[in-house]
Amino acid sequence: MRRTKRRQRSIAHCVGLGLCAALFAGGLPARAEPSAADKATAEALFDAALDLMKQGRSAEACPRLEQSQRIDPGIGTLLYLAECYENTGRTASAWATFRQAMSESQAAGQADRARKAQARAARLEPGLSKLSIDVAAENLAIEGFKVRSAGKAVDPAVFGVAIPVDPGEIAIEASAPGHETWTATVKLGGDKKGPASVDVPALKRLEGPPPAPRDAPPPEAAGPAPARGAPAPAPAPAASGGDTARLIGLVVGGAGVVGLGVGTFFGVKAISKNSDAESYCKGGNTCEDERGVTLTEEAKSAATVSNVAFGLGAAAAIGGAVLVFVVAPRQAPPVQVGAFVDARNVGLRVGGTFE
Repeated sequence: MRRTKRRQRSIAHCVGLGLCAALFAGGLPARAEPSAADKATAEALFDAALDLMKQGRSAEACPRLEQSQRIDPGIGTLLYLAECYENTGRTASAWATFRQAMSESQAAGQADRARKAQARAARLEPGLSKLSIDVAAENLAIEGFKVRSAGKAVDPAVFGVAIPVDPGEIAIEASAPGHETWTATVKLGGDKKGPASVDVPALKRLEGPPPAPRDAPPPEAAGPAPARGAPAPAPAPAASGGDTARLIGLVVGGAGVVGLGVGTFFGVKAISKNSDAESYCKGGNTCEDERGVTLTEEAKSAATVSNVAFGLGAAAAIGGAVLVFVVAPRQAPPVQVGAFVDARNVGLRVGGTFE
């Protein structure tokens, strides 16, 4: 099991500074992440699934891991779910889930996990069952033509492409309004190796009277014509410079409020993940529990997002306040507003003429 150095206190310290900034900026409420009850449920499902896998009961474990991932997603859960799929013979699902775990690990900077997931996916790839669905050209011209594979709609973009699928019997259905439905069943895996192909023939048109034409929509009612000699309606007055500045200020300030809310949400999430990690890593700076490693990495990512969101949100909120309370009352000429980000700072530029 991989060991990792944990800097939990520094994470909590950085996020704490961000939360303090939110309080001084107006005490914005944080968006709620999964409740404590939900997190407890996800953890219980994860633990129960691991126990079932150790007992060789992966078919019962997979649904529990799927639900745990839906409630509280994590790279560690993804890796165990992919292994569970592999244990139950769902090779295409396992391959796709290992690839997803590899991608998320790379994005999170977890190189060791990314390598492991990539290796597991590469090992499965040569033995994948693949299915290609070829459709007669006549069908493509029929409005409402659809193909379903194992009950799921098939995107026309993948017609004729060999797609990895889990082994077993797969029901194929093609349908269209006013035509007979065509069905077939193909069996993949077992003694049959290599890709399989299904040809969907041109659907037969149903005999019967043609559909009744749709009634044309009634014309839109025209408003009363102006009386002869009546003066033309006066054009709406153009917005003054103060109104324009106030509108821009409200928009920019609103964006700042959203940014502070996002920063608070990810700050609370980072602290929560960090606290959960400490319950699995009680040996000091070194952690040997895979769940603790996962939670620590997620806490670091959330802390980074929180600090960036706070910087941009605070800058936008201040810029919006300046426009509303300083520029607008003086009816200054049009004001130019824009955010800037460099290697050390984030903020907002406000340009114009101030009297």
